[in-house]
Amino acid sequence: MSYEIADDGFEERIRESFGEQKVMSTLGATLDGVEPGAVRIRMPFNDAFTQQDGFLHAGVVATLLDSACGYAAMSLLPRGGRVLAVEFKLNLCAPAIGEEFLAWGTVKRAGRTLTVTTGELFAVENDERKLVAAMQGTIFNLQTNQ
Repeated sequence: MSYEIADDGFEERIRESFGEQKVMSTLGATLDGVEPGAVRIRMPFNDAFTQQDGFLHAGVVATLLDSACGYAAMSLLPRGGRVLAVEFKLNLCAPAIGEEFLAWGTVKRAGRTLTVTTGELFAVENDERKLVAAMQGTIFNLQTNQ
């Protein structure tokens, strides 16, 4: 998809905001890519974030996808624009186990007030990706006077 870019400095703005998210730092997550309407987040496996069967906890899965979708939406806003998730649906497709995880967030429809996004989380093991979760989210676009 092709999107209208409202701020040529969107990538720097996304990277700066991501750096301020303490939860992403705690998880060891990093930005793997930022494009207009799309963001990728990478996280290494960490036993501290697993549930009782050794799979990445669903709450962590949701957190990674929520951030990927939110930043995808934010990439299309003008400077000073912020985002808040107002709703998302998460499908857990397979046990989240792997060496690392890749969260991809993509804008499906950018509106003035609401943006609809989708996200996919892949587990990576031996250079092979497996889809473990899918998200559809609605993001509220906040405009500030910065």
